[in-house]
Amino acid sequence: MGLTHEGFKRQDIVFNGKNVQMIQNTETAVNKREITFTKKGGKKIRGRIYLPENRDRKLPIVIFCHGFGSNFRELMHHGDGFAEAGICCLFFDFCGGGPESVSDGSMEEMTVDTECEDLRTVVACVKDLEYVDPERIFLQGESMGGLVSALVAAECPEDVKALVLWYPAFVIPDDAAKRYKAEVGEILGMRVGEAFDREARKIDVYKKIPVYHGPVLMIHGDQDPIVSLEWSERALAVYKDVRLIVIPHAGHGFEGADSIAARNHSIVFFRERTGSAPFLC
Repeated sequence: MGLTHEGFKRQDIVFNGKNVQMIQNTETAVNKREITFTKKGGKKIRGRIYLPENRDRKLPIVIFCHGFGSNFRELMHHGDGFAEAGICCLFFDFCGGGPESVSDGSMEEMTVDTECEDLRTVVACVKDLEYVDPERIFLQGESMGGLVSALVAAECPEDVKALVLWYPAFVIPDDAAKRYKAEVGEILGMRVGEAFDREARKIDVYKKIPVYHGPVLMIHGDQDPIVSLEWSERALAVYKDVRLIVIPHAGHGFEGADSIAARNHSIVFFRERTGSAPFLC
């Protein structure tokens, strides 16, 4: 059902987000490849790419960005679904993005800015992959990866065809300001460097992100204890072309049916913007 929120430019908030048709194409085999990119300065960014086995043309690509302290292995279970829907997808670890990152760097070196630099590097590099259509590059980020995706889309709007944000951590600057004032150097029990909060507290999220005018889909649970739904609702007022899907009773980090629903909503959104109809069962 649609809801009206005073001050929002668009009122396309959708509840009952699990009500989406399952997407599958059981005849499409998936090819998985390890991939490495090199940042300016020499640090390696490592990840995995999922490709439809049978392809006769360049493909759209979705670049997945994991959340704070996480890694791409936490997201790669979505890879087969995207590839089976005809979309190449790339998962990678931010440098120092989590304690189990396979990319170079440590968490004490990592900041929002370094993760933005990582993502810009990945976007630039995938343009040169022979199987990727450089005109159809999409970003998808969860939590802090959602914030980073939104910021990079605003910095390089011509490079990003569309944007999907799962429970984006637009709260980070506010939280960073509180920690910096209290001189707390840990987030969710993980140690970060002094530069993380010093820099993050200065980010004006809702001033920066609307520079991106492309289509945006946000998916958020209404029981998220880490990034409340309010932060995505506020983004409705600043994005030009945006939709928010609310998954009832879902928390931070989708699981089970919530995870499947979020993936299917994302695939439909991306395929509508590639000129292809989704595979529906």
